[in-house]
Amino acid sequence: MSPPPSLDKGAYDTGSEVVSGLPAPCRGVRILIIHTNRLFREGLAIVLGQQPNVTVVSTAECATEILGELNALQPTIAILDLCLPGREGLGEARLIHSSYKEAKILMLGLTDLESDVLAAIEAGAAGYLPKEASIEDLRRHIRAVASGEALVSPKVAAVLFSRVADAANKRDVRRALGLPNLTRRELEIVGLIEQGLSNKEIAVRLRIELPTVKNHVHKILDKLQLDGRREAARFARERGIIASAR
Repeated sequence: MSPPPSLDKGAYDTGSEVVSGLPAPCRGVRILIIHTNRLFREGLAIVLGQQPNVTVVSTAECATEILGELNALQPTIAILDLCLPGREGLGEARLIHSSYKEAKILMLGLTDLESDVLAAIEAGAAGYLPKEASIEDLRRHIRAVASGEALVSPKVAAVLFSRVADAANKRDVRRALGLPNLTRRELEIVGLIEQGLSNKEIAVRLRIELPTVKNHVHKILDKLQLDGRREAARFARERGIIASAR
């Protein structure tokens, strides 16, 4: 069977048994592939489409061109490439995660660096593959993600355990200081407000959008029941909240 000229925005399921199938818990997997390289995404669609009970529902160059079709496509797994210009893969993951939470995101092209893995998880990824991963590795990770599991190296597992323990300690500190349930990002922004930074300067420092900063500030003032930034700065000084250096 010859593939069509383009697999973009169209399902392609060969029904072949060239590659062994997935176990029962993973049957009926619907895959969306997002990658800037057309040859790569269409080639990957052919390989994955050869597996029984797997349907590649669509391929696309970027998430924005497929967002409006997610409800109709109903992907169970979205495979995204981290290595887009400016690390836009993380932004693509956030778009998919916020627009269609039923899709579990599998990120390609990561390293075992703590910063890469944590950034992918925070963006909504349910699993990841390193740059040197093979097709067999991809199959294993698809099985894991479809079953609600995640495959990580011992090094990454240790980092995640450490982060969970650190988060628990910070919650204890917040309780002791009488802090409300501010998120880590909100505490960071309160500390920057105390340093006298404007919303625009905070956006530059944290590398986030200005509207995102404004939204955080609004939530901070609401949670703390404060009238403005000056009171928020005083609140931070009184409780010793200091923004981490970047």
